[in-house]
Amino acid sequence: MGIGVSVAFSGLCALVTSNGTGTGQVVLVDTKAFGEVGGVELPAHAPTLVLGLGSLVNPEASGPERVIAGWPGNEAAGPVGLWDLTGSEVRIRVQGSDGSGLRVFSADGASSWPEPPRKADDPESWRDIRYVADIASIVGDGRINPELLTNAGGAMPRGVAARIYLDDGLIEAGLPSREEFRDDVFEFAANGNRGPLRQALTDTLHWSLSTQADAVVIEIAPVSGGAVRRLVLKANSTPHRLLIGNLPVHDTDVHAQHAINDEDIAALHFRAYYELLRHTPDARPMPRLLPQHERRSTGGWMGPICPPARFQSN
Repeated sequence: MGIGVSVAFSGLCALVTSNGTGTGQVVLVDTKAFGEVGGVELPAHAPTLVLGLGSLVNPEASGPERVIAGWPGNEAAGPVGLWDLTGSEVRIRVQGSDGSGLRVFSADGASSWPEPPRKADDPESWRDIRYVADIASIVGDGRINPELLTNAGGAMPRGVAARIYLDDGLIEAGLPSREEFRDDVFEFAANGNRGPLRQALTDTLHWSLSTQADAVVIEIAPVSGGAVRRLVLKANSTPHRLLIGNLPVHDTDVHAQHAINDEDIAALHFRAYYELLRHTPDARPMPRLLPQHERRSTGGWMGPICPPARFQSN
């Protein structure tokens, strides 16, 4: 029957790939490490894995922090577990696989990038990885600080809340989580080397794997030591759906909201990524919605958007 896995990443998630090695990781950013960004203290973000317990061979032993009745709007699917990933490494182990390496999807000239997809609500149209902001294109150097990719002294480095290792499967962009962002164009301000950079952005990364291997086990291992939780996936005719999010726990406080509008609050989340670079740039452009671009929704930003960003390890 085989085992399929589909993981959607959302929030402050840095995708780090290595040229030529076929490996990568998704770093979930710890906003508490940075204090104020642009004069505003970012709200705490919660690195969390979400999975229906019906997907597991061992639901009782998997150790979720919380169990809720079911997926919102689909409670009939059964209970859902929530695992806190703070301070943990996550590895997706495929037993019996040859480990063919991580692939990154780019549609090149086949997509509408930098414009939004012509079919804005079609997930297939959003697969091009270029819909995820490329830090190298924005500031000229997208190399992550190498210290953030190791755990010296048995502790997560400053700025990293959790990490997910990817050494197989396919990583790509995903459909934006909210409809009002699916036909928007954002702009990063010009710097000394380029003019304004304009493109559609998504707030979602998507990783998928399909295998005939004997088993797929998701391991959640605390970096500081302690019990490793193992989520053993069932063989299934349809892919198991997981969510890994790093989203705000609460809105910024009332005083900050009086001082800054919703669009600026949303953009400030992005500035945390510049703290991860090997060489921290002086200019740190934030994604701003182009004012002349018509929106399908008139509800404003409806709270902060946390688009992921792409980095290189070398």
